[in-house]
Amino acid sequence: MKFLIAGLGSIGRRHLNMLRELGQDDIVLYRTHQSTLDDEELAGLPVETDLQAALALKPDAVIVANPTSLHMDVAIPVAEAGCHILLEKPISDGLARVKELHRVAQERGSRILVGFQFRYHPTLNKARELIQEGMLGKILSFHSHWGEYLPNWHPWEDYRESYAARADLGGGVIGTLTHPIDYIRYILGEVEEIKSFAGH
Repeated sequence: MKFLIAGLGSIGRRHLNMLRELGQDDIVLYRTHQSTLDDEELAGLPVETDLQAALALKPDAVIVANPTSLHMDVAIPVAEAGCHILLEKPISDGLARVKELHRVAQERGSRILVGFQFRYHPTLNKARELIQEGMLGKILSFHSHWGEYLPNWHPWEDYRESYAARADLGGGVIGTLTHPIDYIRYILGEVEEIKSFAGH
């Protein structure tokens, strides 16, 4: 199976390392020369700076790991090429082009998996199982805490320049809180009503 990794920042680097750990070596990289990978880490791998040239190498699956605000610029042409996609979360920083991606994927038979890996965590799956079996009774409330000390989160880069701190790259809460929102929905079911309170 041939993989294409689009975007070689922190998450693209993780995907590259995981593919290598799984014994995959047929990997093509697409980058715009703004990645955190140095030339030594790229040694032996084909690197393309043009998406169409990368797709011409006929990957079976593409990991879209570039900044959120650029996901659709890669995912739509990838779907048009008929490749299957692992799309990092969040899918996009807006809905307008997500509908286009959905349409193209349907037309071309491209399957898309969003990178919500917590759905596969054994503890969360056990909690889901217990809730579905009624072992915990009626769930009245659920609390999730998610936090990161950004200077330690990506020690190889200035956190103030990372996607998580930059709205123009789709960062912040929309980028990082999608995991708990997803696993809460996965464990408890779809949201039926939203209420909130706020203060200073």
